[in-house]
Amino acid sequence: MKFMPRVVLMIALALALVWAVAFARELGAREAREKITAALGLDKPDRVRIKTISAGMGGEAIVEAQLEIAFRFTTDKEGNWKAADVSAGDRRWESLELIQTAVRKEKTLRTTAEMRTLVTALEAFRRERGFYVEADTNSALADNLAPKYMSTIIRLDAWSHEFEYKGNRTSYRLASLGPDGKPNTGDEIVFENGQIVKGASE
Repeated sequence: MKFMPRVVLMIALALALVWAVAFARELGAREAREKITAALGLDKPDRVRIKTISAGMGGEAIVEAQLEIAFRFTTDKEGNWKAADVSAGDRRWESLELIQTAVRKEKTLRTTAEMRTLVTALEAFRRERGFYVEADTNSALADNLAPKYMSTIIRLDAWSHEFEYKGNRTSYRLASLGPDGKPNTGDEIVFENGQIVKGASE
């Protein structure tokens, strides 16, 4: 009976997995404080106060924390106040404008990568069927592509705006409206028929 050892092995593996999950090391407040301090480039862990730690699924945890951070404000020519810098430690200031620029660049790259996934799925759809998805919404596009041509449904860009899609049998336009979520403001990312025509290339 060769079947029996295989069943015993499968049961043993399942029990080992359950044991590993049950006895996985929990995230403590001290470690969470140190990790947050390092991630934000702060000088002192005591600037972070952990409020709650909730265990998530699959080795994840949600940490709610309060941060003690100083901001430097400046005024413009009209006397309006603006947050200019954030303190990372004793006499260490980081420009909020540079942080915002870095975040925007990362979101642009992430959105472009997500759009490339949609474009790859669209091209696979066309190769198999001989035409593009005929639709005028991103929801209809995703319904036609998932799960056969892409494993996950992609509906939103990195700014939580829904992608725009308009396609017929021979051509399509896929667009993200960018950070402001408004058309024709110069920050859109656009693909047409497999090629990026507007926006940052990776």
